[in-house]
Amino acid sequence: MISIFVKSPQLRKRFFYTGFIVLIFFSNPFLIDEAFLAWERKPVTVAKKYNAAIVLTGFAGARKSLPGRVFFGKGADRLLHTVELYKAGQIDKIIISGGSGSLTNRRISEASQVRKAFLYCGVPDSAIISEGRSSNTVENARLTGKLIDSLNFKGNFLLITSAFHMKRAEGCFTKAGIQFDSYPVDVYSMDREYTPDNLFIPSEGALEKWAVLTHEIAGYLVYWIMGYL
Repeated sequence: MISIFVKSPQLRKRFFYTGFIVLIFFSNPFLIDEAFLAWERKPVTVAKKYNAAIVLTGFAGARKSLPGRVFFGKGADRLLHTVELYKAGQIDKIIISGGSGSLTNRRISEASQVRKAFLYCGVPDSAIISEGRSSNTVENARLTGKLIDSLNFKGNFLLITSAFHMKRAEGCFTKAGIQFDSYPVDVYSMDREYTPDNLFIPSEGALEKWAVLTHEIAGYLVYWIMGYL
């Protein structure tokens, strides 16, 4: 884009080729998968029973044009895998943590929307505990800790969030003094493949993945600087 406004032919050519190389790099599926493999927490299996799963929101919400319905993003694995664990008898309770992540509209609590979805999936209301005031990961940890203390809830907890977000969540919940095991879901990285299309064919999906990863790494660094981890 810059090359369009540059008058010097030499500079214009330099900007063009630089932009082209950057585009090829960030649209390469293999490279972004390698980056996610290095960053994401690896999926695990549950080997014991937990008193409660702590599910972080950030994957659902309501739309003004269609009130009463819940809409899900890619992170819906946080909901579905939790339902699987509950149905399998591996967790007794589900703690939903998350209000509205919006800076402008905090009237709709995502926890209430996710609670509704759990009920649709057959989880009884008596098994669901909601924390609907937090708006970011550090508040998830602090307010969930206060909720657990207020209920005098003793036991072992399973922390459920997206694999790319787990590193930041672990730091916040450990800082809040909550003991837990991690259960990463919503995995972005793919199994390593050395196929021509994965190695050489550009993909717009790779650009979207880079946006997710850079946003998360930036968030992690800010939390580290602020002492939240």
